[in-house]
Amino acid sequence: MQRIGVIGGMSWESTAEYLRLLNQGVRERLGGLHSARLVVATVDFAAVEPLQVAGLWGEAGDLLAAEARALEAAGADLVLLATNTMHRVFDRVAGAVSVPVLHLADVTAAAVRERGLSRVGLLATRYTVEQDFYRGRLAEGGVETLVPEGADREEVQRIIFEELCVGRVEEASRRRLARIAGDLVAAGAQGVVLGCTELELSLGAGDLSVPVFPTTTLHCRAALDVALGPVPVSNPVR
Repeated sequence: MQRIGVIGGMSWESTAEYLRLLNQGVRERLGGLHSARLVVATVDFAAVEPLQVAGLWGEAGDLLAAEARALEAAGADLVLLATNTMHRVFDRVAGAVSVPVLHLADVTAAAVRERGLSRVGLLATRYTVEQDFYRGRLAEGGVETLVPEGADREEVQRIIFEELCVGRVEEASRRRLARIAGDLVAAGAQGVVLGCTELELSLGAGDLSVPVFPTTTLHCRAALDVALGPVPVSNPVR
């Protein structure tokens, strides 16, 4: 089993899901008392978020690149950047190490194509839906994205940062997210990508009538495919 390095803390709520899903996935694949071989770095999100707001992506990239180097030095055979938004600095992080860094959008695009789909709605932070680093990468993978407009975009941002990132999972917000996603489906989306790692804490496949692509789950599954080799699992993403 290869050792997986995780750069987390953005937020730690979703990083905890990464650790749970990676360990649960190893147990499902190998059985018994098996668990994942991990090295984990969690940054202080309170130091990263102001850099996002100020557009200081280079500084944020340097910070995360240093964490990636530390994980490689600690023995990581591959690295996960456990945040969709900070894939804005993916190239800087990946360029800092010699081990593979698995891109969330590549993993997601592959899952969408496997379902035979080409157009999805994207729920994510304002940075992820407004900038091209993520949508462009999905497009390179053959996936077109539809995104919320206006007030809906701001509402998704608010739910992520003011609720999910601080451990609040509100039923009213789940309903609002489902309604926003439903509007994207009505506009032509064939499925919905939960393009922020915290969104899986609120929204799931049972909330929508189309396929849902949970990026945290997909990222962890892809990492285990590398670390263990592909092995059938009992609970495929629906």
